[in-house]
Amino acid sequence: MKIAFMTLLLTLTMLLSGCAGKLLERSYSSVVPHNAAYRETEDADTLRAQNYQDLVNTLLILLGEHRDAGVVRIYGDAQDKALLAENACVEVQKETALGAYLLDYITYDGHPESSYYELTVRFAYRHTAEDMAAIVNATSTEALPDLLRAAAEEGRGSVAVRIGYFGTSRAGVLELVSAVHDEFYPPAEETEESGEDAEPPETDAAQWEVLFYPNSVRPGIIEVILNTE
Repeated sequence: MKIAFMTLLLTLTMLLSGCAGKLLERSYSSVVPHNAAYRETEDADTLRAQNYQDLVNTLLILLGEHRDAGVVRIYGDAQDKALLAENACVEVQKETALGAYLLDYITYDGHPESSYYELTVRFAYRHTAEDMAAIVNATSTEALPDLLRAAAEEGRGSVAVRIGYFGTSRAGVLELVSAVHDEFYPPAEETEESGEDAEPPETDAAQWEVLFYPNSVRPGIIEVILNTE
């Protein structure tokens, strides 16, 4: 009885102090591919943007669907919507992880209407929809060694990883990749018999190539090309 009374007293204290209210205020959100907030009600295939960030988001939605082309209607008060479109296309291709990984380039054209600016964009891809679907999500680069080992054992040509929190330097990533590479292809040991005419070991292989998307201090996607020949 004493324990039950103390538990009830503690619960009432939390309620009166507002602690329980704060716990219940936790909110959750989800991201869905077909975000209705960015789609025109009369034409679900046409996206809409109210400002610059909206436009970047709509382009990323099209990329997430691996669309070859799309139409975006730009509303809002921005006077030079053509410049707005140009800047957004450049940012998506050059500065976002998904755009830098997927795209070779974006072409676009637009024309003003009575209440909006209609932008048509076309995407040229370097990676397929299957490549995009195969991107592995990881919380840190510490997952790289195991992912690389699995890819090498399965004979895959590459592995792409989206890092949720890039806590390791680019140099650290290169060290991780090099260490796993050397597990599969140990460096040739120097011996007295080794010389210019010595045959290279059969296990030798070209160093794996590491690509960062975007190619900046804080990339979001890391791709490793495994030279398994």
